[in-house]
Amino acid sequence: MTESPVGSFGAAPEAAEVSPEVRGLLVRLRDGAFEAPTPDGAIHLLDRVAREMTSLLGRYDRETLVAWRQLGQFRNESGDAAGAVHLLGQVSVDMSQALGASDRETLHAQADLAFAIGNAGNGHDAALRLRHLVPVLRTEFGAQHPLVFTAQVQQAVNTGRTGDVLTAVGELMQLVPVIEQTVGDEGITLAEARAELGRMVPQWRRVVGGGPLPPVMAVAMVHRLIVWDFGSDKEADAYLTELERATGRKGLAARLAAVPDGMTAPHATAMVLG
Repeated sequence: MTESPVGSFGAAPEAAEVSPEVRGLLVRLRDGAFEAPTPDGAIHLLDRVAREMTSLLGRYDRETLVAWRQLGQFRNESGDAAGAVHLLGQVSVDMSQALGASDRETLHAQADLAFAIGNAGNGHDAALRLRHLVPVLRTEFGAQHPLVFTAQVQQAVNTGRTGDVLTAVGELMQLVPVIEQTVGDEGITLAEARAELGRMVPQWRRVVGGGPLPPVMAVAMVHRLIVWDFGSDKEADAYLTELERATGRKGLAARLAAVPDGMTAPHATAMVLG
């Protein structure tokens, strides 16, 4: 999409009648973006497909709107939060008009928009949006739906971004066990929740003045280390030092290096800290 919402979607003429075969092909191409080997590849494919859908199916066709929403989602996840906010803002408006404000795709777009707003630096707005949106998502999708869990995690994350670390960590401490019980230890939603909690632990410890490390936090910290959720070796070393300080254990690097691939975070924590 270009910077202009009208130009990006294109002031497309009324769509001509398209055969089910062509529509099905476009949908398969759109959904195939999730199998792209790189985020850039997925974004490139979705951009091409969304433009083609706009031309052939029309700007307000459900499948077209889903394609643009998914493009915004990928842009946000790839680091272009500002571009995602611009795109998802327009998509949310168009979905509300074409599909209805309570349609599941509209609600999904509103959640994606809130996530992008937070990543773009406005944690206050994102947290406020999600605080209003989470109950609606829970009613529509069910309390155990991955989107609902993700929205709850992001609500906590953005609460932390506003400076309220105690509330944010408290929410994640309650949420992580619920996700674990619901989806098991292999789900990506749980991995994301643990990583977000793990990122907050050092700041939380500074606020509360140290003290014992709750088991849920210990697992979150070990999870971050075994998946290497860091921008540099220096950042990882500082985080490992924080874990050693919090647990009173030394020489954890060697134990972490010995963790087998595929071991769950709770088992890895028992191995590293046991």
